Amino acid sequence: GTTPRGIWAPECGFTPGMETEYAAAGVSHFMVDGPAMRGDTSLGRPVWDSDVVAFGRDLPVSYRVWSPKSGYPGHGAYRDFHTYDHATGLKPARVTGRTVDSNDKAPYEPERAAAAVDRHVADFVDVVRRRLISESERIGRDAVVVAAFDTELFGHWWHEGPQWLEKLMRALPAAGVTVGTLNDARERGYVGAPLELQDSSWGSGKDWRVWAGDDVADLVKLNAEVSRTALDAVDASRAVRSRAGGPELRNRVDDQILRETLMAVASDWAFMVSKDSAAGYARERAHVHAHALREIAAAQQHPARAEELARQWNHADGLFAALDARRLPGARREGPGGRR
Repeated sequence: GTTPRGIWAPECGFTPGMETEYAAAGVSHFMVDGPAMRGDTSLGRPVWDSDVVAFGRDLPVSYRVWSPKSGYPGHGAYRDFHTYDHATGLKPARVTGRTVDSNDKAPYEPERAAAAVDRHVADFVDVVRRRLISESERIGRDAVVVAAFDTELFGHWWHEGPQWLEKLMRALPAAGVTVGTLNDARERGYVGAPLELQDSSWGSGKDWRVWAGDDVADLVKLNAEVSRTALDAVDASRAVRSRAGGPELRNRVDDQILRETLMAVASDWAFMVSKDSAAGYARERAHVHAHALREIAAAQQHPARAEELARQWNHADGLFAALDARRLPGARREGPGGRR
């Protein structure tokens, strides 16, 4: 594989100082939500005094696709995600209308959906071209448009999404629009003046309230605790092996501690609690992973026990197979009890 130079942080989250960590990790650019750039997403912007560039998601363009009120996937011709036949698992209905009850939805018609795809490709190309022209005229130089979407939108939530995306990738160049990555934009000089980027996300309020508000204070506290526990455990484990000398080999116990930590602090849990969507389940998942990493960390003085626990928990949740604790920077303390 390759080491990526760019990153889309969870929830487009940013807080000052992350640019320094990005630079240290070899990340040269990342994405934030448009309002974080004070609404000007026409160019990437170096963050604070670093060389790391932030690009802002263009909301007028992105919302043509990804908007609960007016996005393409909600068109009446597309296959309805929520209506399905329980006996077969098939989804036989189309959206029909945003307020139509599931029992009243019309049958899905592939030809009707295909025609809608073509219309929405043409519409999106037109929106992008007009946006590029207007932004370029406004700033007096060529601008960029950043349209960013979760991968799961295409094919999962929006059944016709892959068809739309394929046709769009052919239609944009045909219309004279250059399609590229954020790295392409950075290297081609689509970068403006530095920006003192502040706390931001793409959640409600475009700040951190969804993930750090009063409703999730318990999860914020839990996240801080499990992060400290995991870092201390991995630091201690690596220190023991370092004193033993020889090359540092991969350690599956350390890997599983970090794996459980990542799952415990996943931004989905706080989002679900803040939105009161299966909040109990979200809290339970966070605490299960927190328990797992605590249990493994507590057994480190007994290697055989720790390895067995790591194996068992990995069997339950073996995400991120390539995760390697050796890539984690060593402890960098800022003072008594301070960390990173």
